Amino acid sequence: MITVGLDFGTHQTKVCIEDSEGVEINYSFMKFEDTYHSEFYTLPSVVGVDKKGLMHYGFLNRDFDGRIVKYFKQSAFDANASYIMPQINAWYFSAWYIAFIIFDLEKKYGQQFAIQMGAPTDSSHVEQAKEITTRIVSSAYRLVEDVFKNDKQRFLSTTMKELVEMTVIVPYSIETKNNYGLLVFPEAYACLMPLISQGKLESGMNLMIDIGGGTTDISFFTIENNKPQVYAFYSLNKGLNFLTHADEVRHSGIHSNLAKTAKIDQKRKFFFMKDIKHVCGIIRTELFKNLEETDVQSWKLKQSLKKRPLIYSGGGSTFNSLRNPYDAYVDIILISERQWNGSAIEEFDDITDKKLCPILATAYGLSVSATNDDIVMKPLSEIFAKLRVQNNSSHKVFDSGDKLSLYSDWDTLK
Repeated sequence: MITVGLDFGTHQTKVCIEDSEGVEINYSFMKFEDTYHSEFYTLPSVVGVDKKGLMHYGFLNRDFDGRIVKYFKQSAFDANASYIMPQINAWYFSAWYIAFIIFDLEKKYGQQFAIQMGAPTDSSHVEQAKEITTRIVSSAYRLVEDVFKNDKQRFLSTTMKELVEMTVIVPYSIETKNNYGLLVFPEAYACLMPLISQGKLESGMNLMIDIGGGTTDISFFTIENNKPQVYAFYSLNKGLNFLTHADEVRHSGIHSNLAKTAKIDQKRKFFFMKDIKHVCGIIRTELFKNLEETDVQSWKLKQSLKKRPLIYSGGGSTFNSLRNPYDAYVDIILISERQWNGSAIEEFDDITDKKLCPILATAYGLSVSATNDDIVMKPLSEIFAKLRVQNNSSHKVFDSGDKLSLYSDWDTLK
C-alpha cells in the first residue's frame, strides 16, 4: 500500500511517501523540479498567472511577468483571511495547486495510493477543517481524473478563465472522503506521530512550536496510549515571511527555502517572540486555573513543569535565534536526524546533510499510514478532568507524597 503524506503549507508544500508493499516499510520524499531543472524537497505554495492567462505552479522565474498568487492556503481554511482573497477563490487556487501535484502522483503510482493530509485547526474546528480539506482535494481529483483524464500538459495549457469554468468545488460528504481514501489530520498532531511511536519523547506535558512560512503553530500536548493528545493549539499569523519582510514582496522571485537567504528583522522578531510568550502565558494560566478544581497543590504542577521539553519544527526553527525557551519549557529539542534515526528513509543522508528534518517533519508524520482520522483535540479545560472525577467521587485528599504527572496511566496519581 502507498500512503502519501501531503503537507500543504502556507509558504511551501512537502510530500512524503510510505511504501508498505514490500517486506519492510520504506519512506521517500517527492522531489520537485524548478525552472532551472534543479530538484528540491519543497514546492513553493505559489501560483503564477502569466499575460496569456496560463497557470504556473510552485517555482517561478525571477523575471516572471504576470500575477503572483500566494497565501491562498491561509484563506482557504480561514474565512477571516478575506483580506488576502475570498475563501471560495482560495478553494479554487488550492484545488488547482493540489491537482498539479496529483498529476505526478498518479503518473508514478496510478490510483493505488491514499492521501493523508494536514489541516490547520484548533480543537473546536477539526470537523470543519476536514470538510474544507475534503472539498479541495476531491475537487482536485475530479480535475485530474474526470476533466483532464490525467493529461497534465493539457491542464497546464488551459487558461485560468477556462479552468474556472471547468472546476467544480465538490460538496462535502463522508462518501466522497471515503471514495478517495482521504484522511485528514491536524497539522499540530501529524509530526508528533513518528517521534512518539518510536519512543523519542517522554511522557508528560510537552510544548511544540512549528515556525512555518506564513504561520507559527503552538501546541500543548501529552502522550496517552502511545499517541499524542493535543490539549491546546494556537496559530499566529506570523512566520518566516513576517520576520523577513517576505510578506511585503509581491512580485519577486520565489525560493523554496527562504530561511537560507533572508535576514530576520530584529524589531519584528521582538513582536514575534512577544506573541509566543503571550500564548505560553495563556497556557500556563489555564493549567493553574483548572488545577484549582482538584485537590492537587499548585506547587506540584510547578514542579512537574520544570525543564519540560519544547520541540521545534518548521523552516523557521532552522534559525538558532528563533529557538528560545519559554516559561518553564527550557529543554529545547529541534527535530533532526537524532529523532529520525532508525527510520527507513530513502534520502536520509541527503536530507540530514541539508538540515531539512524540521522542514519535512509534518509530511513524514502524515505519511505514516493510519486506519482512520478520528483524532480528538481536547481543550485545556479537560486536562485535569480525570482528577476532578476522582475527587468528586472519592473526596480524596492528596498529601505531600503524591506526585503530579500526566502519563497515560492516571493511576500513578493515586
